[in-house]
Amino acid sequence: MKNTLLKLITICIIFTASCKNDDDDNTNPIDQLPPATMTGKQTIGCLVNGEPFTDSGIMNNFYQFVDGEYFLAINWDMNSQNNSQFGQIGFYKTEITEGQTYILNINSHLADEFTEGGAATYAINNVELSGQYETNENYTGTIHFTRFDTENFIMSGTFEFQAQEIISGETITITDGRFDLKFTN
Repeated sequence: MKNTLLKLITICIIFTASCKNDDDDNTNPIDQLPPATMTGKQTIGCLVNGEPFTDSGIMNNFYQFVDGEYFLAINWDMNSQNNSQFGQIGFYKTEITEGQTYILNINSHLADEFTEGGAATYAINNVELSGQYETNENYTGTIHFTRFDTENFIMSGTFEFQAQEIISGETITITDGRFDLKFTN
């Protein structure tokens, strides 16, 4: 009886070890993001609720001095046949300095000519989900500029934020964001 039980346990162990579970994908989502560089490679990526997102579109990023104030925009998007996702980080009336971390806590659709500070937006439009998520005083984030070179027009750094859908109130979490972008002046 002991011998039969021992053989049965051994067979179960061998069978279990040889089975491949399709749910056991060992690919770390962070490893699917572009590397953190500071040379203007035109890359940006983040995790959206834990899922990797990397830009596949044309980025229009700028840092401009207008009417005595600085304005910055970082844009990223991913479009496929049935899926459109777009993100933006913007600063109003804020001079950016290399090595500094800035708070993202403004609701961009409520911003007006007197608004100062940073905002983040993330929009999704696909067959399963649609919405526009924005930072506000309760759902905030940060962006850190590891490089901000106004002579070579390169900005690099990291970001993360939580944002709230403007109609439903649902939230989205953006983590492990990294960017290495060129910008216009």
